[in-house]
Amino acid sequence: LKEARERFQQSSDVWEENRRLYSEDVDFVYGNQWPSQIQRERDMQGRACITVNRMPQFVHQVTNDQRQNRPSIKVRAVDDYADPDTAEIMQGLIRHIEANSNADLAYDNGTYYAVAGGFGFWRIRTDYAPMSFDQEIYIDPVLNSLTVYPDADSKSLDGSDWRYCFIVEE
Repeated sequence: LKEARERFQQSSDVWEENRRLYSEDVDFVYGNQWPSQIQRERDMQGRACITVNRMPQFVHQVTNDQRQNRPSIKVRAVDDYADPDTAEIMQGLIRHIEANSNADLAYDNGTYYAVAGGFGFWRIRTDYAPMSFDQEIYIDPVLNSLTVYPDADSKSLDGSDWRYCFIVEE
């Protein structure tokens, strides 16, 4: 537990600025584009704070392109020792996992927040199949990107070198 607390604190410290900027960016996309100090002054003076929010248009321009060109996992036999039939079977299993867990929603949600705020996530989990001891794999959306605390020492852009990750829930 001590190691987990230390890692969480380190991750929280390293990601603090990114999380603050993420919140500001998402608020801006949602139309909260006036600094609080100026908005308060204008409210006290009885002046309006008009916002012509054009940001959703630009966010949708990127996310709609992603929806038309969906990300997907592709399995390929890459060397002389790999079996193309095995790769095809694995590809079929991955398609089943994506269809069974409605992965498109997870991909769309993660992409939206990556565009609007700077980072977005989805996660892979296992759960027991109904009325069985068999486990199935699911791809789930992370609805609030601020609940994720990645490995503070990560260097890769895709998170492939994460040694740990915290997802906070209330």
